[in-house]
Amino acid sequence: MSATVVSSPGKVLLAGGYLVLDPAYSGVVVSTSSRFYTVVRTGTSNEIHVRSPQFVEGSWSYTVKLAETSVQVEPSPSIPGKNKFVHFALQNALTLALEVNGAAQFSQSFGTGLDITIAGDNDFYSQEDQLKKLNLPSNIESLSKIPPFSHTGVTLADVAKTGLGSSAALITSLVTALLVHFAVLPRALDAPARLLAHNVAQFVHCLAQGKVGSGFDVSAAAFGSQLYTRFSPEVIKPLMDGTAGTQPLFPTLSPQNPAWDYRVEPFQLPPFTRLLLADIHAGSNTPSLVGKVLKWREQDSTTGARSALALEG
Repeated sequence: MSATVVSSPGKVLLAGGYLVLDPAYSGVVVSTSSRFYTVVRTGTSNEIHVRSPQFVEGSWSYTVKLAETSVQVEPSPSIPGKNKFVHFALQNALTLALEVNGAAQFSQSFGTGLDITIAGDNDFYSQEDQLKKLNLPSNIESLSKIPPFSHTGVTLADVAKTGLGSSAALITSLVTALLVHFAVLPRALDAPARLLAHNVAQFVHCLAQGKVGSGFDVSAAAFGSQLYTRFSPEVIKPLMDGTAGTQPLFPTLSPQNPAWDYRVEPFQLPPFTRLLLADIHAGSNTPSLVGKVLKWREQDSTTGARSALALEG
């Protein structure tokens, strides 16, 4: 079987920060030219090997145990380190493939294992150290002289991100590539296919983060620039409350499930507009910041609502 290659863009939230958490408000989201790429090939070891060549210790292996109605993906004990984003993507994408296509088709698609390569454009990570090594000034022209998919020189845990939504773009490209490889989605990725890929990626991303976020980053990775209104967290709550794996995924994640109430309206910047972002070689813990804002709004709902209306206006 030929290689399956899927890419997904990063994001920039132009307007609606924190407000986008509330379905009463929308956010203006622009997808970036920087993308994450996933390449899935047939392996030879009856396992899944995942490689991220931009990182030190950037490889993970997984064993796959298939039964008639279930599949279990487990990290190989011979490989140190864990990557829960990759693990959850593999587990749930393969589970969905088994549900949709059955064990016989699953076995045929899995074959003798999978070799997966994941890489992100340089813009997802700070290039300040690379520029210093090359003795180049910090400007756009210098960035073009850094080789594509440059090695970061650090582990994934230690990399300095730039805030373009790397985890969402990674999850969306990986989940979609797996679903295409297992023939759950067509290679053409028409509109219905993108809807299912989006829903699966939203669930996996929330599962890996341990909470249900607004989802604008995954939506941008799936659909591009848009005016985004979030989905109700209740739609995936049955799969998030610890019972995942004990009930089928497809009834919840199917685009035909009316509980998926997010809204996506196409948006684009004016012609000849170029958006530039500064690399400050630092990041923030988005889940932590979001948690603090939500706690403040709960403790002082009147002020929170008044502030939200003022920001919207």
